[in-house]
Amino acid sequence: MTIAQRISLTWRRFSPLEERLIAAVREVLPSQAQVIFDAQIAGITLVQRHPNEICFYRRVSGKVDWSGVPTFPHTGEFRLAEVRFGVGGQRFKATLTSIGGHVFDFTITPSPKAIAFADWDRAPSTSLLSDPLTPHSAREPQPIPNSWREFLAHDRALAHDWTLHDSDTAFSTAFADGEFLVLAERAGDQFVLHRIEPPASTLFYLDSNDGTPEPINGDIPEIFRRADSRNT
Repeated sequence: MTIAQRISLTWRRFSPLEERLIAAVREVLPSQAQVIFDAQIAGITLVQRHPNEICFYRRVSGKVDWSGVPTFPHTGEFRLAEVRFGVGGQRFKATLTSIGGHVFDFTITPSPKAIAFADWDRAPSTSLLSDPLTPHSAREPQPIPNSWREFLAHDRALAHDWTLHDSDTAFSTAFADGEFLVLAERAGDQFVLHRIEPPASTLFYLDSNDGTPEPINGDIPEIFRRADSRNT
């Protein structure tokens, strides 16, 4: 992204990348959902761009406020659609999440920072992941690995001072090298992660919010023993 392009984002709502992603998602929505989607996109007043995430807000008088904007009947937290596209031969995946009945963010891997103004190689491949018109308030279950399910069933007492997540409470986050599920967290500084994109057979450990997830070899109880040893 050039300096001139970066400056242009101070006066335009969406970058060309965001405009293309929004258009791609709209095409796969049911017609009734398109009307709601259009109203939400029109209502966005703030876009926050992070290395692997683009967040959308409607800010009124300094506060996030979606009142008066149509919302989807599905009011839980769920993945709405996925867009796969390429730039310069490199493949990207963008997943749009909805929370509280309105669009919230695109999680993109790998980082799209350098391609915000780049042309796509060809038409994207877009998939609708959830029907936003079906009333539902529960979170979408997450695909946690079987090894973690076994740990929760038999050995969770070993992680006595951790918050442990199952398929209903695990949540996704993105780093430069992929998209991860948070399986366990302690004091907001230590995390056990499962990489879902690109898939990985091992779990990962992260010792700080600004660190890099490290693959872990060995069984799951050993993860917590090592984490404890780092704190002593």
